[in-house]
Formats: sequence, structure tokens, C-alpha cells
Amino acid sequence: MGNRLFKLPPLGAEELLELQRLMRAEKTPASVFRRCRLIWQSAAGYNLREAAKLAGFHYTNAHFWVSRFQEEGLPRLLGGHRTGRPPIYDAKIETFIIEVATSRPPDLGLGFTTWSLAKLEEYVRSQPGLGTLSRETVRRILLRHGLRFLTGQTWCKSTDPEFEVKKTR
Repeated sequence: MGNRLFKLPPLGAEELLELQRLMRAEKTPASVFRRCRLIWQSAAGYNLREAAKLAGFHYTNAHFWVSRFQEEGLPRLLGGHRTGRPPIYDAKIETFIIEVATSRPPDLGLGFTTWSLAKLEEYVRSQPGLGTLSRETVRRILLRHGLRFLTGQTWCKSTDPEFEVKKTR
């Protein structure tokens, strides 16, 4: 940009009111507040370098946000929904994992009576098309549905009619 001063064109009354509302709102995120303040200072007549300093931005970042504002208006200052990496499983797979986790392993033909996260992950990954699911992904799916594994607890299951009496001795 060199030494040229970058000035924001005059803003309309609606844009100024919305900027003011966002800057006064208690729930406005700090990053959005700083962007609004940058535009507000620019609209007040400060050049970009001065407005950037007042709003706490580096000049290049300030130029980026002012350019975005000029291109698409106030909604662009609020940022966008960042989707991140798309999920590698769909709702059917999630439902399958929950059904398996809430079933008894012997009912599925397995040789143990209770699930651990490692055993559940191993079983799920052995199913066709599910070999890429990690243990952490399985754990997160379970947590989303209110299920979790308790660590450090063990118990026995017995067919002995006197088991309850013997267990408390």
C-alpha cells in the first residue's frame, strides 16, 4: 500500500447503528468487537493506520477486515461458520455404534460379558467399512448420546444362587 492513506467511504445510518449495537452488546465476542471498532474508527475519519492502532490490529490485518467489510458489508465482520473437516461417518454408523454399545456382547456372539472402550472399538472396526474409526471417535459418539465408560471398575456375573451372599462376605 505504500504511504497512501486508505479511507473508508461514508457509512449509512443503519450500518452505524448496527456497529454501535454490536459494540455495546455484552455477548459480542472480542474479535467481532475489535473488527466493529476498526470500522467505527475508520467511519469517524481516522485513516486505516490510526484506526488499526486504536482497534488493536496490525495494519495488514486491518486492511484485510476493511476490504472484507467493503466487499460484503457488516455480516462479513461477524465471521463465517467454519465447518472444519467433514465427518467420516454418517448418522447410520453412529446409530450402529450406539446399538452395539447398548447391547450385551454375548448376544453378539462374543466371548466376554461387558464392553470396554477398547473392545467396542475393536468390534466396530471389524465391521465392513468401519475400519477407519478411531477409539476417540467412538468415545465422542458415545458421549454425544450420554454414554461413557467407567474406568477402574470391575464386577463379576455368576449363575450361583448364593452369589449375592458370598459377594458381601
